[in-house]
Amino acid sequence: MRQMAWSSIIGQEHLKRFLQRTLLHGHLRSAYCLWGPEGVGKDALALEFAKLLQCDSPRRTADSIEACDECSHCRMAARLEHPNIRLIFALPTPARRTDGASPLLGLSDEQIAALREELRRKAENPYHNITLPNALQIHIAAIRDLQQTLARSVPLHGRPWVIILSEADRMTLEAANTLLKTLEEPPGRTLILLTTSRREQLPATILSRCQQLYCPPIPDELLFQVLQERHKLSPEHARMVTAFAHGSYSRALEFLQSELPELRTQALQLLRTALKPGHFRRELLHQLEELGAYERNRAELLLQLLLLWLRDALLLRHAPDSTDLYNPDQRDTLQRFLERFPHADLAAMLEAVDSALQGVRQYLQLPLLFAVTFLRCRAAAGLSVPTELTHGVSASL
Repeated sequence: MRQMAWSSIIGQEHLKRFLQRTLLHGHLRSAYCLWGPEGVGKDALALEFAKLLQCDSPRRTADSIEACDECSHCRMAARLEHPNIRLIFALPTPARRTDGASPLLGLSDEQIAALREELRRKAENPYHNITLPNALQIHIAAIRDLQQTLARSVPLHGRPWVIILSEADRMTLEAANTLLKTLEEPPGRTLILLTTSRREQLPATILSRCQQLYCPPIPDELLFQVLQERHKLSPEHARMVTAFAHGSYSRALEFLQSELPELRTQALQLLRTALKPGHFRRELLHQLEELGAYERNRAELLLQLLLLWLRDALLLRHAPDSTDLYNPDQRDTLQRFLERFPHADLAAMLEAVDSALQGVRQYLQLPLLFAVTFLRCRAAAGLSVPTELTHGVSASL
């Protein structure tokens, strides 16, 4: 994905056509806001459009225009090194003041090295979310530096400036107010592209000066196909990742690094232990103690995997021949579960796990939250739950 083309952006066909027609018919406005869920291609669209505007030999048809991906300008843009393209995003607060100078000058060598690595990853994959330690806001210094560049310099090679504010909602109020001046009176041959997954956090004054373009979630069928083609996933693995991604390619990429099959095995082992007919308490509590070392994101994934597995069980109970499973490789295991617990209240189990998902980021002690969840699952399966254990766990919570 080093050199992007329209076809490399997943979905968003309506916006691709809109941007191309806008350029072909000379209807380009000075500012656009690309908004929608995280990871659906907002930055990818902005970067591709920026590259197209710098291209030496764009490929044109009657109703399309595309960067050649071969000229020096395309190659520089693909590396995020084109002098006419400015990518602005949240940076760490500088250790020293940089009034009137680039905010990069206030960063340490370590921070600069991390920044370069993040930009390298962004160039390789425009869906990558640039993440730097202690980088929570786009500060006013970045906007002032931009304004000085636009006022003092002329874009090279006769091409326009293209300014991309990634996650523009991270601007401080001062930064947003300063940007407003540029939006109200943009310098000639300047295009400003804001991207955000939290449009409601942008000031209305900023939004009113941009044409707003909605980027919807990527359809599951398309994401499923992309995961198989680009990442060589098996259909089973791709289906599982798609279920978690909720139409976000960047979220899908995160899940690819999260060892989903192993987490699912752990989730099912906890459920098996909780549903043992005889003595189960010591073994379950021992397994739950290990959750204390889990990061909350990993604990949340484990619960989501269990939720999808139980949804499959509910589907198979009502439609035994269904092929629409999140865990198709678990069909035999699911059937055995249903045979063993024919009267289990699966809806109550799903409610217990979903409730834990809602609270996983609020509880300080994950093992206790999980204990309540699996005891509720045990009760829903029609198995006895020792009263003293239930009271002990509830008291601890």
